[in-house]
Amino acid sequence: MDKINLKDQLSFADDSNMKHGLRGHVKIELENTETKERKFWYEDDNIIPISGYQWILMKMFGLHLDSVHDPNVKYEEIGKDTSLVIPDLNEVGQLGIGRDPQDTREGYGYTPMDDDISSNHFIQGFLVGNGGAAEDVITTKNTDYSYTNLRSPIPFQQVSAIEGLDSSMAGKYLGVFRQSSTDQKSYFIKKFDSRAHIYHNWWRDGQRWDYLDPVVPSELGPGRNGDNNVTPKTNRIETYAEVEMSIDVKNGDCMGYFAHSGNNETAKINELGLVAFDTVPGERSTVEQLYNTLIKRMITIIFDEDRGEYAGEEVVSLAGDISTVLQENLIYEKGQTNINNFIDNVVNVLANASPADIDYTAMQVELCRVDEHDNPTNIGVQAYYNQNHVFQYFTDKFLDYLAGEEFSALTTDEAQRIKLVTYYTFNSIPLQENWKVLISYRIYAN
Repeated sequence: MDKINLKDQLSFADDSNMKHGLRGHVKIELENTETKERKFWYEDDNIIPISGYQWILMKMFGLHLDSVHDPNVKYEEIGKDTSLVIPDLNEVGQLGIGRDPQDTREGYGYTPMDDDISSNHFIQGFLVGNGGAAEDVITTKNTDYSYTNLRSPIPFQQVSAIEGLDSSMAGKYLGVFRQSSTDQKSYFIKKFDSRAHIYHNWWRDGQRWDYLDPVVPSELGPGRNGDNNVTPKTNRIETYAEVEMSIDVKNGDCMGYFAHSGNNETAKINELGLVAFDTVPGERSTVEQLYNTLIKRMITIIFDEDRGEYAGEEVVSLAGDISTVLQENLIYEKGQTNINNFIDNVVNVLANASPADIDYTAMQVELCRVDEHDNPTNIGVQAYYNQNHVFQYFTDKFLDYLAGEEFSALTTDEAQRIKLVTYYTFNSIPLQENWKVLISYRIYAN
């Protein structure tokens, strides 16, 4: 064969019309928040723009994400590991959200990137907008591989700049708009509802969206000869990662934008994009992570009678680290009685104790202590044991107290190096109070 004819769309060019290559696929449903009725809205493929392909390749090969951010670097210049330095959505010329790359103050600007792409830089949230459809709201506009932003992004939440997000929502939204001169904060990014999952599935014609025929190792090739002869399947395997997203009008998603004075637009969305970024943790998430790692470990040792030889040393070390982090984040100064009692009567006592002299029974009593009305005076620990009195698990109210009004001013996470990885337009969805928008998003890799 001396020549090969190729069609323009190389990855979609075979005669069977099967779509191959890296692509996004979206299914949108509406769920009635009262009756739980679901109805289908839209389903289609989308594109992965150049910023998405570049991000994927950089993640695969451990390359720099464009270059070390420097206010004097021009975007027309060649980056460290690429011929095109694609701007972030943090840039004023793009969207101006999240951390300011031009702010050089310690603790305010970008975290320096001295080696390669940040280790916690992942696709972990999404944007929505209302610029993806024509005036009839049904005809979707074309998408383009060169896009680095949505046509018309709109914020998920708009709240008082003084009060910030409600504590129950603080971990879900980030990407604060920095250019606003009003007394409001606008949050443009919402995190996924759940962790992404990867699926390897045998593909078949007319396959339902929710059908799963998992691939098992014994069905993979190539075939082997001899005693362990294997004849692998030959039909196509589809491989994808799937994430779940939602837009909940009852929680105020997107409605603040459409409700502000002078806006006469219909409350609707018709464009969506996944974004990759690395998170700069705020005080709240720092303390929540402390709870999920060190605090829960310390409480477990206190209640588990089957302690190891070096349990005392570990408890003292844990308590010291916990005390340091809580003091650095000014938790004690907030005046929340239960958490202060936890710090004074448990954490600081253990941090200053001799490992061999720890009174675990006293600590158990203190963590479970209640007043005359059965209200916890500490963090309300309840420990559970089996019939042989072997410790199983515990519950407590630490995070419940952290969500109180006393901690409403704790800083929340913020995003840096925000890149648009996928872009998708669809028939306009009206945002209604009793209908929740459910989005299942798959990125296929074959």
